[in-house]
Amino acid sequence: MARKNKSSDEAVSLDSLMDALTNVVAVLILVLILVQADVTQKVIKFVEDVEPATQEQVDQSKEKIKDLTAKVQSLEKKEKEDPPPPEKIEQEKRNIFLLEKSIADNTSLLANLNELKNLRIELQKQKDQESLVNTKIQEEIAKLEAQLDQTPILDAPLPTVVTIPKSRPLPENSNIYQALVIANRVHMINTFPVLDMFEKELKTHRRDWEIEKIKQQGKDRFIYDPIKVAEHFKTFDFKNAEKQKIELLSNPTWKFKQIRIQPDLVKGGTPVEELGKPGTEFSKLVSIIKNDKKSVIIFYVNSDSFNAYLKARSLIDSVEIPAGWEMWGGKEWTFRIPDFEVKQLEIPPPAKPKDKGDVPPTLGTKLD
Repeated sequence: MARKNKSSDEAVSLDSLMDALTNVVAVLILVLILVQADVTQKVIKFVEDVEPATQEQVDQSKEKIKDLTAKVQSLEKKEKEDPPPPEKIEQEKRNIFLLEKSIADNTSLLANLNELKNLRIELQKQKDQESLVNTKIQEEIAKLEAQLDQTPILDAPLPTVVTIPKSRPLPENSNIYQALVIANRVHMINTFPVLDMFEKELKTHRRDWEIEKIKQQGKDRFIYDPIKVAEHFKTFDFKNAEKQKIELLSNPTWKFKQIRIQPDLVKGGTPVEELGKPGTEFSKLVSIIKNDKKSVIIFYVNSDSFNAYLKARSLIDSVEIPAGWEMWGGKEWTFRIPDFEVKQLEIPPPAKPKDKGDVPPTLGTKLD
């Protein structure tokens, strides 16, 4: 067998090593190129994603640079200064020690201060709540005071003393005037002017209204047409000075006509506080009838107006006009026209029988 050459083998081994190293270096270069390319892309992407700074941010950065520059200059200046002497350092150490001791001593005081602050907050809440309640109470008191200011003071009414009439008969041929006392107002009723006006109309229209004349001893009896009489007085104005409503009443079963006088219960008459004053309805009529010796006034008193009656009665008594009074529940005055008969158009139904034991006897009008 032939013997191998040693130098030839070594050359082969070095060539293989060089190939391997070349390959490794090539790979590393390739990796480096790839990494460099990726880093470049990352940087470009980062730069693209960064938002541009606003003018305000730039100004803030400049201010920070100025502050940092000033601090650096201050530190450089302090570095150049001489260090403090040992005595001053010791003095500062003692001050720090005393300050730490003072903080430790005041820790409990700080805790108490926090408790006081919390207590102050609670007390302020209670004060605000009480102030709110007090404000509501003051508003309610103000409302009540306003209501009290608008509430009239009511005086206790004086006791009303009304004597029971000591009856005495009316004088013969008396001229009777009526006074309706309602709602503390006195309404004087004067029937004489009303009858005078009716008599004048009767004289004017007698021939037209008369339907029958009955001869009899003393004075003839006349019967009139009720329809014509009612039609004539339907819109007739009695010219009442007291502005009372006066109307002729009709009923097919009546043989005698009636007249109704309705006073104005709100504005008419004379209120109790004006009784006795000149110019009132009451004073005018009293001044007329006090000179008539045959005049008599009868008060018809509603249950709510005794005080008005007593005052009016005292004025009547002072001028010596005979008077009397009766309880009265009506609000108007109705009377029959004397000596005036009309034809009865319908026969009235028979009256129901009454138990005489349950009906008190009629006493008639009396003076007291």
